[in-house]
Amino acid sequence: MTSIVKLQAFSGAHNESPPCYMLQVDEFRFLLDCGWDEDFNLDFIKELKRHTHQIDAVLLSYPDHIHLGALPYMVGKAGMNCPIYATIPVYKMGQMFMYDLYQSRHNTEDFEIFSLDDVDCAFDKIHQLKYSQTVHMKGKGHGLQITPLPAGHMIGGTIWKIVKDGEEEIIYAADYNHKKERHLNGCVLESISRPSLMITDAFNATYIQSRRRTRDEQLMTTILQTMRNDGNVLVAVDTAGRMLELAQLLDQMWRTSESGLSPYSLALLNNVSFNVVEFAKSQVEWMSDKIMRAFEENRNNPFHFKHVKLCHNLAELSRIPEPKLGFKSVLPDITRNTYI
Repeated sequence: MTSIVKLQAFSGAHNESPPCYMLQVDEFRFLLDCGWDEDFNLDFIKELKRHTHQIDAVLLSYPDHIHLGALPYMVGKAGMNCPIYATIPVYKMGQMFMYDLYQSRHNTEDFEIFSLDDVDCAFDKIHQLKYSQTVHMKGKGHGLQITPLPAGHMIGGTIWKIVKDGEEEIIYAADYNHKKERHLNGCVLESISRPSLMITDAFNATYIQSRRRTRDEQLMTTILQTMRNDGNVLVAVDTAGRMLELAQLLDQMWRTSESGLSPYSLALLNNVSFNVVEFAKSQVEWMSDKIMRAFEENRNNPFHFKHVKLCHNLAELSRIPEPKLGFKSVLPDITRNTYI
């Protein structure tokens, strides 16, 4: 490697804090993700704010606040003005994450760290890309090109390939999932051969995951036992990422007569539930090969739910008969919702 390459971690090193890194390749500086925790502590991004005007481009990996939560503040309040790159689902679902997160805070407190206008302003700066679509940087980034590759884990999840002058290759791969899931293919990391530099994480390096079928059976058994005892079930989940995997699984469980779940109610609760499901319906091309085949052959869309009731507040949820299972966004007001 003949280029000058430097990496500075604002967050996401030595602990489980949200990822946010500055990658310098010669004179060009990439911000790799722009995460913030849900407390929105300004001390958390104090160092990042000092480098606002040095950032030449932002690369986003996933749509959740862990990877892009600071974006509205950095654009709307801190003056960050540079191109931002993300896949189409990260753009669409990322907006849903931030709308939901803002509304959740706004419903319970005077939240002024950023506004919905800041969210819109930040996402207006995003250049939406497809997988394997290469973009050539301009100006002092001449000779650099970026390409998003599938990372699994969440819809639109991205491994970023950064190439200098067609020779030196840098890979940024965080939080990827190599396993094929119900609604997503696994990542393509095995197709990448000996990059000059690889930036990755070891968050789940020691975690041993049981088989998916075993996990599904355990979940169904727990739900059924609880509901047969006249109990309600709350499953805490994100707004528009891993929620899609869970929603598809639960709707399939309710469709299966042998499961014994059909007499009970199933609800999704967040501030943007309708929009999230509509976006999911329109993004089948970003999902697994199995889902794509089913859609092409039978026009079967896995997110055309038969049993999931979409709720946007507790009043709507309260009108659904009990016993019921509700899966809800993991947001700061979760402890205030005591309907089970």
